[in-house]
Amino acid sequence: MKHDQGRDSLAPGGRAIRLIPPLSRLLAPIHRMPARSRDRRFWYVQLLMFWATAPHYIIELAGYANPFETLHGLAITVYVIPLLYAALSFGWEGAILTAIWGALLTSPSMWIWHRSEYHWFAELGQMVITLPVGILVAWRVAVESELRQQAEKTSTSLGLLNEVGDVLSHTMEVEQQLPRVVRRLLSGLGLESVWIFLSPTTDGGKPVVFMDAASLALRPAEELLASIDASLDLDHRTTLRDGRTLAIPLSGETGRLGSLGATAAKGDALTVEQANLLTTVANQVCAAIEKATLYRQRQEGLQSYVRQVTQAQEDERLRIARDLHDTTAQELVDVVRKLELLHTRAGPELQPPIRDLLGMTRNTMKSVRRFSQDLRPSVLDDLGLLAAIDVVVEEANGRLSDGARLVVTGTPRRLDGPVELALFRIGQESLRNVEKHAHASQATVELDFGDSDVSLSVTDNGVGFSLPANVPDLARLGKLGILGMKERAELVGGSFEARAEAGAGARIAVHVPRSHLSA
Repeated sequence: MKHDQGRDSLAPGGRAIRLIPPLSRLLAPIHRMPARSRDRRFWYVQLLMFWATAPHYIIELAGYANPFETLHGLAITVYVIPLLYAALSFGWEGAILTAIWGALLTSPSMWIWHRSEYHWFAELGQMVITLPVGILVAWRVAVESELRQQAEKTSTSLGLLNEVGDVLSHTMEVEQQLPRVVRRLLSGLGLESVWIFLSPTTDGGKPVVFMDAASLALRPAEELLASIDASLDLDHRTTLRDGRTLAIPLSGETGRLGSLGATAAKGDALTVEQANLLTTVANQVCAAIEKATLYRQRQEGLQSYVRQVTQAQEDERLRIARDLHDTTAQELVDVVRKLELLHTRAGPELQPPIRDLLGMTRNTMKSVRRFSQDLRPSVLDDLGLLAAIDVVVEEANGRLSDGARLVVTGTPRRLDGPVELALFRIGQESLRNVEKHAHASQATVELDFGDSDVSLSVTDNGVGFSLPANVPDLARLGKLGILGMKERAELVGGSFEARAEAGAGARIAVHVPRSHLSA
């Protein structure tokens, strides 16, 4: 049974008030007696009192009635034992009540055996000395016990705060960790329910995390919590429902983010210590949400910048490719035709140099067309991803000793333009790496048109390479091609994977889900 010496609770606005007036505090020990009687430690005290009282009356009945005799004094001293146990079990209150109970149990002996010769005065003197000394020792024991319990509570609170802080500080997906925070508060503080509510203006929606001790399960309570959240003061925590429920606004530098609240167990009220701990947790949650929001905003800004730069590069590639195809290539065609005409009309002495010049011009024209195709193949825009990938695989097939092959599964279909372009560039860059760096003899490109996704992978049997543990280290190691492929995949909502092992080849794979595939 927990000793209760009066509880502090919270008034609206977070002010502490005393729930128990002075007179009620004096009568509180009596009011708690029925509850105490249901605690087995109460009956242990009564048993000790019996064992302390029984020797006293046995000694009196045996004729050792002189209060100055050793046995008689020792019997009264034994009452210190139940006093100490009562102090350990029920604190200062238990020691006082046990001392009074002991005095009542021994008082009949004064009127029966010690009525003459002032023996009753010696009996009373022994009690006046023994019981107060016992009470003093019990008081000190109770104080030490209370300090120890307070230290344990403080240690528990610090442990809870450290655990919550550790959960929130090691992730940018704070909303996903809120159930763990709620569950820890519920178990650590012995509450009936805990909630965390994020306002609609908070980045990432308005997740509601609500848990009660009865079910130990999360359940939605949007309407209830929204009404509580709307009633909160922007600057102060608020108590509702007779001090049992505390709601704390989550207010940060960017404004109101939501609220964190808790309801005490039935028949109890939230203490100031619990309220202060909940306020600290609310500050931690608020700081974590703001940090995660700022991180997401910076990431979105960076992705937007990368997307714009990538789009500008593709637009410039398209412009150059069209200029090469429509202007430079056509001019070279005219040069070839004129050289052919000149070759037919020239004399035998001029035909050989003109023929050489004609061959050089034709090779230059082929190179220009290849450059145009590399910059932006028209087949990609006209026929789609499958046709464009088939072209680059066919080119690689002629340059690898054991060739390259394309494996297609599923039903081919057109995809959204940016998705087709990203997958093509990843496949094109992967095959270039196979030819230039992998020293591979063969390569396999797999293109899977699933019902809910599309996947592209390129596998080779080359020398492989070593991947760093962290993706940012790719730039430091000069592996910009892999980093660029990863960024292209993420810009269209896909996931990128690179597997490689020195001497065992490599595999590059990208997966794009249904939500980003609409044509």
